[in-house]
Amino acid sequence: MTDLISAELEWRDKHIPVSKKFNDIYFSLGNGLEESRFVFLGGIGGTDAWKDKSSFVIAETGFGTGLNFLATWQAWRKTSTPHQRLQFISIEGYPLQRAQLAQAHSSWQELDIFSKALLDVYPEVAPGFHHLQFDDGRVSLLLLFGEAKEILPQFHGKVDAWYLDGFSPKKNPELWNEELYKLVASTARPGTRLATFTAAGHVRRGLAETGFAMEKVKGFAHKRERLIGIFPESATTAETKSPTPWFSLPKHDSLSKTVAVIGGGIAGNTLAYHMAQAGIEVTLFDRQAELAQGASGNPAAIFEPKLMRPGTLLGQYLSSAYLYASRFYRALEQESGERLWHHQCGALNLVPDEKELLRRQSFEPQNELPEKYFSLVTAAEASKLAGIEITKPALWYPEAGCLDTVTLARALTANVTVRLGTEVIGLKQGGSGPEGKWFLQLAGHSRDLEFDVVVLANAFEVRKFSCAQELQIYMNRGQVTVTPAAKFSPDIRCIVSGSGYITPLIEGKHVLGASFERLETFAEAEDRRIVPERHEQNLALISEMIPGFAAEVAVGELQGRTSVRATTMDRFPFVGPLPVYEDYLKFYAGLKNGAAGRDWPEPVYYPNLYVSAGYGSRGFVTAPMMADYLTGLICRGTSPIPETFMTAVHPGRFTIRELKRDQIKDQ
Repeated sequence: MTDLISAELEWRDKHIPVSKKFNDIYFSLGNGLEESRFVFLGGIGGTDAWKDKSSFVIAETGFGTGLNFLATWQAWRKTSTPHQRLQFISIEGYPLQRAQLAQAHSSWQELDIFSKALLDVYPEVAPGFHHLQFDDGRVSLLLLFGEAKEILPQFHGKVDAWYLDGFSPKKNPELWNEELYKLVASTARPGTRLATFTAAGHVRRGLAETGFAMEKVKGFAHKRERLIGIFPESATTAETKSPTPWFSLPKHDSLSKTVAVIGGGIAGNTLAYHMAQAGIEVTLFDRQAELAQGASGNPAAIFEPKLMRPGTLLGQYLSSAYLYASRFYRALEQESGERLWHHQCGALNLVPDEKELLRRQSFEPQNELPEKYFSLVTAAEASKLAGIEITKPALWYPEAGCLDTVTLARALTANVTVRLGTEVIGLKQGGSGPEGKWFLQLAGHSRDLEFDVVVLANAFEVRKFSCAQELQIYMNRGQVTVTPAAKFSPDIRCIVSGSGYITPLIEGKHVLGASFERLETFAEAEDRRIVPERHEQNLALISEMIPGFAAEVAVGELQGRTSVRATTMDRFPFVGPLPVYEDYLKFYAGLKNGAAGRDWPEPVYYPNLYVSAGYGSRGFVTAPMMADYLTGLICRGTSPIPETFMTAVHPGRFTIRELKRDQIKDQ
């Protein structure tokens, strides 16, 4: 993907930005706000465009200063009902910095309340998808930072209207071309409207060739003409064959009414929160007496990014997830009034040797993670940050911290129906089509419960259900140690990690860990005893980072907690619709002979049955973004993450890999 570069601006009259690269203004020198309303909102039919629609999706080329979004949001708030949802998707190849946006917005006092809300959550300039939510989730803005021809193909979903903005075709010919027009048409559905400020003939002809019925209409102010269009019922677009049809997702037909989420850990809790925000009636089930009793319930959850080599899919995924989760927890804390953090103190990840130092130094240039979130520091600098002597260089994550897992679970489920002490022991399918229901069989209950959609979010226990037995989820048992304060405990100012980790004091105690043990059976996973030898292992790990610490600890006063994490081989979770395993084997057995030159059938999924599991040790970083993604698939039919991530977390990916390698026998 092309490197992302921030916009370089000049200013006219201190408020009107001009692009140095394109030598063009971002909005009208007269009244940019009125032009936005007239050309774009008016061009798609005004506020009548979303009348009587539960959800309305607008996409845009050229986010620029965000003026079109702010004007549309203002009109939406005035005219929409509480049950309607607006999704605004905007592409920007040269994003403005937050300060530049603020300066541009100063011209429009009537938009102050909307501008402030946007600026509060506007992301750092980093490539990829950035999903922002407003008005209690009723308005969302999905920013796609990158070149349109590269990033728009990564978008999954259909839109109701297009704003074709950006700089003029003469100034920015790379944007206005046949490739873009085809991409725009590929997202259209019958009735999709289009509006743009230009009346250029090649734009009109190019869009018409993709199926839009185009029309010239009166322009704004001194401009004579502009273009509007509609994708008619009779229009068809050339369907581009997917190179990976086995990862195609089920079509989104209607809004689900009731959703059951099984599992009260971080995966289930974040999903239930997002579902409730989307206006869905969601019920959360967990067999334990309290939420977050599995691996999501450790005394403290370490929240920090993971710096990886630039350009790797896992690195892009983890960086995007971290940026999303940082915004998510900040907004949740403001919304709930709960204090979600034990500490927001930063974290030092120690570098063990010179070879690893050279490797991590190579990660710094052009990394997907913005520089404000990490830096390499010397041992002396690390010592100042930690408050104790550190003998090795480290990666410093200044915005890392320790989450309070109990308070977080409470905040996430405050507006959700929660049924604790309720074990779901079976699923029965009622009906075979997309409208089919699911019936939950509960332990100790004779009456089954009916839901439109079911999501399995109960970690490794998803495999207890027959439909999910083929998911390759592994069980890792870990024990954390809770120690009383040692002599230099008050001096520890941040999280220190490396071979293990240690937190600053939390209510007079440190949390450190964690042991690791691969399990093979569910019976082993039920063994949650606290084992003294695992405490010794944890203390030994800390002693490698902080010599002398173990000698200061009163071993007889150690406490701990044992839990089992669900992990996968490639460190991506399983998130998405649950495939019918037998049909995968039948449909795609021929992949062992190669994929080219064949028409492959669409995959078969259990209707309205989804999974969200296998997060390993990164659930508090990745689960919020994955919950947003799954909510989008179930409730909106659009995805807030790119296609590459969707494929990476697809529940059928290992089955496809094994079929390609001819590793599945007796098919």
